[in-house]
Amino acid sequence: MAQQLNQFKQTAERGQIALLTANSPVISAVVDSTEAGTLKSGDAVKLVSTSTGIPHVVKVGVSDTTITGCVVFNPVKNDGIVAGDMVEIAITGAFMYMVASAAIVAGAAVDYAYATGKVATANSGLACGVALDAAAADGDLIRVAVKADI
Repeated sequence: MAQQLNQFKQTAERGQIALLTANSPVISAVVDSTEAGTLKSGDAVKLVSTSTGIPHVVKVGVSDTTITGCVVFNPVKNDGIVAGDMVEIAITGAFMYMVASAAIVAGAAVDYAYATGKVATANSGLACGVALDAAAADGDLIRVAVKADI
């Protein structure tokens, strides 16, 4: 969803916080030096071992069973988040726009698909939350109540 120069209101973007409240649960983190890939807004991440200070995160892998949260939309680094970059992570209690990979019923538990970065109706995969909106097809942008293991 690209923003247009003369649009009258901002369109929702993947990874953007929805239903923003004064207590929206978002934490700051840094992408760990062990992260070899590039993160995008909405990607699920997990904590890695750090001694003290700011938490370090990496993108979840195929074998992971839990998430710490999801990367929040950043208009400057939206699709180019690499090791060493600061990011905000939406944790349990946050509402985030995510992309559906298929039709999803509102209220259904959803899983994060590592390969596509999209969400689908839960099927014993990597649980990431509950769909607040219904999705009619692949590519629909829906609000998800993030449910992380933190």
